Amino acid sequence: MICQEFNLNQAKGVRIFNEISIGEQILPKGHSLTDEDIIFLKLQGLETIFGALMEDDDISFQTALGIIAAKLCGEGTAYHIGTDGICKIIAAIPGVFINSEDRVAKFNRLSSKVLINTIEPYQQVEENEVIAELEMTVPVIAQTEVDELVFKLSGNVELLRVAALEPYKATLVYSKFYNDKAETKHFTNVVKKLVKEFAPLNLQFTQEYNTLHTVNSLADGLEDALDDNNNLVFIIPGQRSSCAEDVAPRAINSLVDEVASPQIAQVSASDLIIAGHRGQKIISLPYAYDKIDTSLINRYIKQAVYADKLNSFEFAHHQNAMLGGGTLITAEEQANLIASAKKSGKKSAGIGAVVLAAGVGSRSGRNKLMVNVGKEPLFMKAVNAALRSKASPVFVITGYHDEEMQEILENVDVNVLYNPAYRSGVRTSISLGLKSMPSFCEGAVIIPADMPNITAVEIDKLIASFKPGKERQLSLFTHQGVKQNPVIWSRALYDNADIVPENAALRQVFIEHSDYTNTVELKDASKFLDVTFPSDVEQIADKE
Repeated sequence: MICQEFNLNQAKGVRIFNEISIGEQILPKGHSLTDEDIIFLKLQGLETIFGALMEDDDISFQTALGIIAAKLCGEGTAYHIGTDGICKIIAAIPGVFINSEDRVAKFNRLSSKVLINTIEPYQQVEENEVIAELEMTVPVIAQTEVDELVFKLSGNVELLRVAALEPYKATLVYSKFYNDKAETKHFTNVVKKLVKEFAPLNLQFTQEYNTLHTVNSLADGLEDALDDNNNLVFIIPGQRSSCAEDVAPRAINSLVDEVASPQIAQVSASDLIIAGHRGQKIISLPYAYDKIDTSLINRYIKQAVYADKLNSFEFAHHQNAMLGGGTLITAEEQANLIASAKKSGKKSAGIGAVVLAAGVGSRSGRNKLMVNVGKEPLFMKAVNAALRSKASPVFVITGYHDEEMQEILENVDVNVLYNPAYRSGVRTSISLGLKSMPSFCEGAVIIPADMPNITAVEIDKLIASFKPGKERQLSLFTHQGVKQNPVIWSRALYDNADIVPENAALRQVFIEHSDYTNTVELKDASKFLDVTFPSDVEQIADKE
């Protein structure tokens, strides 16, 4: 694409950047100027025009928007591409709009020519309501630029989706401190506001539990509420929690898998606690919930309700330019909607990927994962292989080099998880990645980041060996009968998951599951290069 100001006498075929409207004559964005257009513009007194000349690799903004929108749009969405360079993305069903603010912010940093704005996430939307607008600021763009952008988006699930409203069983646990009329009135006001705010989301409040505001009593009441199979448990505290050692946090921590949001940065509301327990959600409301602005709190709660898994990295709050919401597309635009290609009920097994990049690598004599190989750090070989494969989403587990890796991964749409216990061994990183894997994934491929010769081709062969719908299975490579990494573990075996160690033949976990192990034989031994020792590093490192 050649962008510049052209003399009108040499502007035939130039595509204009912006719509030109003179009288009844309208030349839309991206229009290729004809001889007649040039004569008309010259009659209006114009001598030059800013535009672009297409080159062989260029595509129109309409084609580019269609490619990118198809990658961004998930279940319950559709999109319409206008002549103004804007693609309107709408809710194809009534429900709740779901997206990640930090991922939207990252998307807007990926290219200066493409940007997206969304409505505020986790709000209720109507069918055909605009949930996002995607804009291409140029009339043409290189196909390679679009391919690169799509590649950077390939390490995660779709950015935008709409979840249908389903009944959600909720309960209330009162943690009483004063146990008097004033406290009862306070509890009543909190619950009235809570029910008013969340009634449209089809929350069904079924039970109530009463406890004392002590660690043991609250923990017992919370355990009873969880045992009664409630999807969502709201704690109405009798006192504000001031720190992690306070009553509500300690009681919650004694039962849950993880506290995803220990607090939020809001005055008088920092005691909001969000936690998960085997798929159930626990929300300890701020003590002053009935008296304060709860817009941010309610959004966090909606995010927790509709999250497949509660992860702390999902609760980082980033500001983005938000649409006002409530805008419906026109009947003409509805007639030209393109439905999202992402449908539920996939026949093929969904396989995620966990790239293990947290280790110290002391035996290599240097920081092996940060050694440049082909002008990029070694660990990015594994990340790029996962991105190009059929695995999705991709989780990268960092540890020793977290800050440097975070910076390198800034422009790639993957899930980066820091493992604070990385020195305790690789199993801690595997566990962190697998517990974050969404439930629609039947399994996960575990990829050590120090295997630079494994590509998407090999990963896809491994995925092809995995049988959809079979609960217990293990897929791995072999070379001359010897087990090799990477490995796919089915969801039912996550608790046993490990990588193939140097003494694989002796590792009991691989013997135990041999009855349902799928093997893929690779003849090329170089594919299994594992950068371990100084000689390995010297073999692959870029020479300065």
